[in-house]
Parts: sequence; C-alpha cells; structure tokens
Amino acid sequence: SYVKRYGENGKLQSDDRFRLHLVANWARDLVHNPTLVSAVKDALNDDNILCWSTDINAKFSGTGGFYSWHQDSTYSGLEPSDKVLTAWVALSPSKKESGCLRFIPQSHSEQLPHNEVPSDSNLLSLGQVIPQDILDTVIAKSGEIDPLEAELEPGQASLHHWKCVHSSGVNSSDYDRIGFAIRYMSASVKNVKSVCRERATLVCGDPGDSWDIEPDIQEEYGDKEWNEHKISMELERKNYFQDSQLTHFK
Repeated sequence: SYVKRYGENGKLQSDDRFRLHLVANWARDLVHNPTLVSAVKDALNDDNILCWSTDINAKFSGTGGFYSWHQDSTYSGLEPSDKVLTAWVALSPSKKESGCLRFIPQSHSEQLPHNEVPSDSNLLSLGQVIPQDILDTVIAKSGEIDPLEAELEPGQASLHHWKCVHSSGVNSSDYDRIGFAIRYMSASVKNVKSVCRERATLVCGDPGDSWDIEPDIQEEYGDKEWNEHKISMELERKNYFQDSQLTHFK
C-alpha cells in the first residue's frame, strides 16, 4: 500500500500525506470518479471544476489523535468560499467509535476566529481551534443539541462547505480510520493570499486563468511525478503558512 511504501513507522507525515493524486493512480481515479464529480458539480452549481489539493486523514486505533473544531477555510485563502468544498471519502469504516466527522449544521455563513493551540494529539498542523464561547454560540444558532455525525462505510463520501464547522474525535475502536479528503473548487476561485501563484488539477470543464494546471500522471510514482508533486507542495505551503513560524504540514 501507499502507507507501507512511503510511510515512516506505519504513518504518513508532512508532504507525503498531500496531493497524492499527482503520483498515485488510485488517488487520481478517486478525484475524477464520475459519480463523485457529478455530485460536486451539483453542489457547486458549476461545470468547471478544479482540485486544489488532496490529503490522507489517518487515525490509527488507540493512538489518541483528533481533529479540533475548525473551518477548512481558515488558512487556505480560497475565495469565494461558497465555491469550495471538501469531499471526504472513506477508505475504511468511519464510525462514531473510530472518530467519524462531526458537523455543526448551518455553521458556514461566516469565517470564525481560531486560536492556535499546539498539541501532539491534534492532527491539524497549526493546532487551530474555534474558541469554546464562539463554538457554543454557533451550536445554539444551529438549533441542534448534538453535532451531526457523518458515519460512512468504505467507498462512501460526504461533502461539506469550505466554512462548515467540523471536527472528529479520537479513534477508540480496534480498527484504523482512514479517509481521503479532496478539496474541490470552481475554476473561478482565486487564492487571495497572493504570496505566490499556486497550481491545481483540472477535473472538468474550463480551467480559467487563476491557476497553473498540474500535469497528469504518466508513470505512477515516477521521478517526474514526484518532482511535480514537490513543486505544487512548495507553492501550497508558502501560501498556507503565511505569517506562521511553521513551514510544513504534520
């Protein structure tokens, strides 16, 4: 498997977790899956779709890792956010016991402040978390007592708005919880951080003129493919970690 091939001690770290669709055929095929792409086109109300990035979300059994309450939009610089979403594809069962995604309905109307709280257990690179008092207000506005638990079987996927507040708890099950997150956007989306011009993968339609388009895989895990992966990751990190002392993803 990819993890066995490129992981360290059974885990993927830093850039090796991201943009797998540039080097691995299975990841590229998921990004271009016709059923998934059709749902994304409907959700974004657009036929011109790009993939900004992808990443493996792995929570191994009994390891204590979690994702705090956050919005994907916080550091990305992608606007307008209504034209960006995350498709979370389950590669293993994703249940309450294994720490499935949890959403707060109707929480996507505004960008919320986040505090950075470094933690080895928080799997978010900057340890970003929405302050509890603000989170309580968002939950009260949603009219829900409990967050929506998105339990998935392998091969199923959930879609969520770029500003939807979400999290996932620790994996207390006896199996690993593995997901593949795909960041789709309309071709009209721009990165307003403007530290550097980034790259994206054309999924369908017209690519527009705001992104340099990444080449397709010619040889799986080939040297050329890894070099293209390196270029894209360096550009993504420059924008994402602007104004941060950190320079790499977990």
